[in-house]
Amino acid sequence: MASLHKLILEAGEHDRCQCPVTVHIPDKGLNGGQYRLKDEKSGKIIFCQMESDHTGVWLSWLVQGLKTGCRQTLLVEKTSLPSPSLVSVNKYQEKGRVDIQVHGGLFTSYNYDSKWVRPFLYPVLGPYGVQVTRNWPMKRSRGEHQDHPHHKSIWVAYGDCDGVDNWSEDPGHGTQQHQKFLRVEAGPVFGRIEALNHWCDAKGKVQFKENREIRIYALSGGIRLFDVTIAFKMTESGVTFRDTKEGGLISIRVASSMDVRNGGRIENGFGGVQEAETWGKPAVWCDYSGQVSGRKVGVAVFDHPCNPRFPTGWHVRDYGLMTANCFAWKHYAPDANIKGDMKFRKGQVVTWRYRLYIHKGNAQQGKVSSRYLDFFAPPKVKVD
Repeated sequence: MASLHKLILEAGEHDRCQCPVTVHIPDKGLNGGQYRLKDEKSGKIIFCQMESDHTGVWLSWLVQGLKTGCRQTLLVEKTSLPSPSLVSVNKYQEKGRVDIQVHGGLFTSYNYDSKWVRPFLYPVLGPYGVQVTRNWPMKRSRGEHQDHPHHKSIWVAYGDCDGVDNWSEDPGHGTQQHQKFLRVEAGPVFGRIEALNHWCDAKGKVQFKENREIRIYALSGGIRLFDVTIAFKMTESGVTFRDTKEGGLISIRVASSMDVRNGGRIENGFGGVQEAETWGKPAVWCDYSGQVSGRKVGVAVFDHPCNPRFPTGWHVRDYGLMTANCFAWKHYAPDANIKGDMKFRKGQVVTWRYRLYIHKGNAQQGKVSSRYLDFFAPPKVKVD
C-alpha cells in the first residue's frame, strides 16, 4: 500500500510511553476516509485519529515505547478497515450525564443535569478500578468526610466573578448552566466532549460563556490521561476575576482515604511536599496520592505553559482538596501587598488548558515528571 505522507518522530531527551502526539498535515486531500499509521521499520500498524479544517488535517496517535534519543518513521496510509473506538462516549439526555468508557470499562461520567449547581465528573475510576475522588455529596460512603458540599469530585469553578460566587453553594451563589454539547465523539486514540456553559449570577443572568472540552486518551494498564480546555468568552460585558482562594479553574476532591490526614501525600513539580510546602506555591504540576481500597494511587494536574500566569499557584489542602488557582495572590503572599485580580474586556476570549493524570503509586512511582514533559515538551514530528 502506497504511503501518503511520512512522519519522522524524535523522542528527544526522555523515554516516551503512551504519549499523545498531534501533528498538522497541510493536505486537504486527506479529508474523508479511514487512515492508519505503519512503522516503516517493523511494519507495525498504529491506530490514529484525524480531524480536518480548512488548512488540512490534524493527526493524533499514542507513541509507544520510544526510547530517549531514538527516532521513528511512520507512514500514513489509507485503509478500508475501520479503527476500534477504544474510548467510547455514551450520551444520556434524559439522565443528564455522558458516560465515558476506556478499553471497555467505565472511566467517568460528565454530569450536567439542571439539578446540579455546576457540571462535574463523577465517578472517576483509576488504576485497579478504584474510585479516586470522593463520593459525597453525590453518594454516602462509609468513612468519608462530609464537608464542603460544593467539592464534587472534579469540577471547574471560581468564587468571585465581579462579586458573583460561582464556587460555593451558599445562599446567593451563582450557577453554571449547561446549554448544549458542541461535540460528543468516540475514537481509537481519544474520546471527546465539548460543552457550552453559561456562567450566571444568583438570578440566572448570564455573566459570560464557557466552552469546556474534555479529551480522554486511550491509555492502557488502568492509568488515565485527559485534557481539560476551558475557554471563557466575555459575551455580555467585561468581567474581573477578583482575588480569592475560593476557586480553581480545575478542582479535585480526592477520595477521603487519600487525604494527607489519612496518610496521603501532596507533592509539586519543585519537590514541595504536603500542604505546608505546596499551598499557594507556584508549580508546573501538583500531585495528590494515597491509599484507596488497599491500593496506592495518585492524581496529578499539569499546568500548560501557554496558560495565563503560568506556572499557577495551588490551593491544595491536607484534607483532600487540590485546585489550580492563579488568582489568589493576596492569600498566598499577604505580606507582598499585591492582588491577583484579572480583568477581561468585553469580547475577549481567554483559555486555560490542563492535563490530568491518574496513576499507580505516588508521584515518583507514577513517573509524574516524565508525564509532565510529554505535555510541556512533546516529541518533535517532521512531515514529509
